[in-house]
Amino acid sequence: MSLKWMVVFLLLAVSSAALCQTQQQSDSLLIVGKVTYSGNKITRNNIITRELEFAQGDTLTKSEFRRKLKNSHDNLMNRSLFNFVTFSENDSAGRTNVQINFIERWYIWPIPVFDFANRNINVWWETKDFSRLNYGIDLRVDNFRGRMEVLHIILQAGYDKAAIARWEIPYINKKQKFGISVAAGVIYNRQTNYINIDNKPDYRGFENQYAKKNYFSELGLSYRASYNSFHHLLFTYNHLWYNDSLLILNPDLTYGAGQYNYLELFYKYKLDFRDYAPYPLNGYYFDAQFTQTGFGLLSDVNFTSVEFNFDHYFPVYNRFYFAYRLSALFTNKNKFQPYMVSPGIELGDFDMRGYELYVINGQELGMIKSNFKFELIPRKTHRIKWIKSEKFGKLFYALYANLFFDAGYAYDKQNEQINPLANQLLWSTGLGVDFVTFYDIVIRLEYSVNKQKNTGLFVGLVAPI
Repeated sequence: MSLKWMVVFLLLAVSSAALCQTQQQSDSLLIVGKVTYSGNKITRNNIITRELEFAQGDTLTKSEFRRKLKNSHDNLMNRSLFNFVTFSENDSAGRTNVQINFIERWYIWPIPVFDFANRNINVWWETKDFSRLNYGIDLRVDNFRGRMEVLHIILQAGYDKAAIARWEIPYINKKQKFGISVAAGVIYNRQTNYINIDNKPDYRGFENQYAKKNYFSELGLSYRASYNSFHHLLFTYNHLWYNDSLLILNPDLTYGAGQYNYLELFYKYKLDFRDYAPYPLNGYYFDAQFTQTGFGLLSDVNFTSVEFNFDHYFPVYNRFYFAYRLSALFTNKNKFQPYMVSPGIELGDFDMRGYELYVINGQELGMIKSNFKFELIPRKTHRIKWIKSEKFGKLFYALYANLFFDAGYAYDKQNEQINPLANQLLWSTGLGVDFVTFYDIVIRLEYSVNKQKNTGLFVGLVAPI
């Protein structure tokens, strides 16, 4: 080997060793010292500790410590307990102490019920029918007893009547892995949709009579295997009653009778690595759902469905972001499926932009949604001086512009003659603006055009993906 190449090799070796030493120094070990909290006046310490991916005494590299701080912050924010969570550190006696400061939310919401008996505001806007007004009280107590429990009571009168009570307890054991929920209620509908014609639900009501009644009770069990892995099992007993006149109008509304008692089993597995669940910009989400409606035991009701959803979010460059969702649903399609249990696009998780005014039923569903967005106003924090309470006086907000494209397909072998949007590839595209602020508030304004060349301006109140 010539002297020249020996010198080059020596320089590379020295440079590599120096770089390695620099990396080791920058990623040196630290020991986590005291972890203290402030601002959690209601939330109990053990609820917070459950979300932290580090503990006093842990020995971590600096990069690992930073990653666990970020993950712990996301875990805490995604529990919908706090408006702000901030971490600060100080070194003392060879250890890194962590102080976590919280601004808790307001947890008691006695919200007046003042809405209309329609699927969404876009559907109501077509008719502007004020006779379908519902009114009452929707009382929700989040973080009940400081244990992240939810107490929810609805008392509604007006066009439709309802009385519903629900209590969710996320943790019932010391390791905070198992949870339980109970619920019961009754709902009386003056009108109900009994058939789809041209892919639009047709509603029918009767003077001095109800169209539909539903009594139910639920028992839910949950298991949180890790920070990001969730299992949920729900058992429901239903008593469902339809006005006999509806069965004359649509014999395929039910399995043939006017009332049913049946059990329902629902299971959901969720894997959630989103940075901020109400409006994610980075991370991914997956769920798998199994539903068995009726078992053919108490009545003829017997319907099975399996659903999958996968969401992926990532930054593209600077203030540009991209997200997409893949969804699929399968049922026991070889069995007769009455209208009362039939899934479809614009039902449940299958909300497709550009088709808000339609319902496309099918025994199998597939959908892809995509979003390319630009951060018009990066997240900013603002203090309203004349509001003394930080629960409302300190807020954050952000604004995003969106270009979207959605596509979906509903396979239907039962009612394709009267619902022409089934059994064809549907698509839509458009532009939108999303406003995001505290208390998980998302307000969307979107202009879309679909395959059928229908255009419209629509409002949404949850993240598009």
